[in-house]
Amino acid sequence: MVDSGFRYLDHVTDLVIEATGSTIENAFENSARGLVHSMFDTSRISPTLNVLIEDTGHDMENLLYNWLEKVLLLMLVEKIIVSNFKVRIIENQGIYSIIGEAMGEKIDLDKHSYKIEIKGVTYHEMEINQHPGEVTIRFMLDL
Repeated sequence: MVDSGFRYLDHVTDLVIEATGSTIENAFENSARGLVHSMFDTSRISPTLNVLIEDTGHDMENLLYNWLEKVLLLMLVEKIIVSNFKVRIIENQGIYSIIGEAMGEKIDLDKHSYKIEIKGVTYHEMEINQHPGEVTIRFMLDL
């Protein structure tokens, strides 16, 4: 499936998402969109809550992992489904920080059509490829 900024790749037992963007921030936004869309029908989100999501990482892969884990935990623990991501990434002395904003609402299983259960984000097969004007991220979700 292709949905402007991410697509699902074939895998035998897990879910692999490939997200793209013109910048690293845009690719992180699309990675989160792909994660949320894999679990719920994101077209039905009524963006009434403004949610701030922040984390750090010791490299870009660690930052991506932490970012996606925070988005997943937001859905699993806080029961909030989010979309419309806007991300800022800052590097300071080898530590990467992400400040993300999203719009969302409380999960309503009748409205948002639950699709599949994601157990967690993995480092397995995680890739971040940056080229001028194009960033591709690939990551696997444990089902």
